[in-house]
Amino acid sequence: MPMEEKVGNFEIVSPIASGGMGRVYLAKHSLNGGFIAIKVLPDHFLNDRKRSRYLEREVKIAKQLNHPNVIKIYGLHVQNGVGYLLMEYMDGGNLRQFMKAQTLDLCDVIDISLKICAGLHYIHHHRFGQGRFHSIIHMDIKPENILLSKNGALKVADFGLSVAEDFFSLLGPRSRAGTPLYMSPEQIRGRTLDIRTDIYSLGLVIYELITGQLPYKAQDRKQYMKMVISKSVKPAPPSYTNKKVPRQLDEVTMKALEKEPAKRYQTVTEMMLDLQRVPLVLKRAYEQLQPAADDIPASADAGTSDLEEDSLALYVRADLPKQRESIDSKKVPPQKAGGRA
Repeated sequence: MPMEEKVGNFEIVSPIASGGMGRVYLAKHSLNGGFIAIKVLPDHFLNDRKRSRYLEREVKIAKQLNHPNVIKIYGLHVQNGVGYLLMEYMDGGNLRQFMKAQTLDLCDVIDISLKICAGLHYIHHHRFGQGRFHSIIHMDIKPENILLSKNGALKVADFGLSVAEDFFSLLGPRSRAGTPLYMSPEQIRGRTLDIRTDIYSLGLVIYELITGQLPYKAQDRKQYMKMVISKSVKPAPPSYTNKKVPRQLDEVTMKALEKEPAKRYQTVTEMMLDLQRVPLVLKRAYEQLQPAADDIPASADAGTSDLEEDSLALYVRADLPKQRESIDSKKVPPQKAGGRA
């Protein structure tokens, strides 16, 4: 079905992305000129009365989510029998695009990981204004679903597969829907899921941020999934590929990737606490490489004796000749806010 030229008060500008859960377009408000992203929902979401009813409930819940690391949902609009999800627009593309455009050092990895953790913690343990507890399992954490803005913001997006624990949802807690390469073992097996499946998927994202690859090497997707669920196949730690990775970061990543949910981090909060300790380890490692004050020639320029904060990143960066830029200032692909629709 061709896309409408206008949805409500929004004029369609250009396509952003497409995928199994719908197409996404950039749209501009006809009065105030503000930009949003509009997702076109598959026909069966509205054709099925039960799905339609629970979709409305989930959107109502999603509208109440308000966190700097979670994409904002504005509402659901139905026009000519088609459902449109109105969402916040991020102008910096997705994490996959960012990873391809930049060389990330370990400081970047920690910063990105902590922001994703913050967003996941919020949706896993959200309380509404009236105090009612509501937990959402994302079930499709991957680089394409982490969106960025040009001012450095990072937000977890695409709740099309989310499960609300206090009522039946669109897909259900046993759903195998998601992206096969980022599924947890229990998700591949079709077992009942909880927030620990998101922790596993986040571990995969962190592993890929560090090494530039996923932990298993397989000939095809089917073999990869068999390796994920096999208890006899163990992935190599990130330090096997990236020698600059400290033991503590190895341990965080590998604990998140435990095949048995009971052996993983049980909450994102636990994972965040361990991740927050890693920069101190990197700092100590860097300081051990610095010459003692007595070893610095007196003729040296006094201005070079004070180490800038960013010099730590030079130690952990793969391409040492270049000064590290902050994530906020790094170049992002122009005018693309990707993510699987």
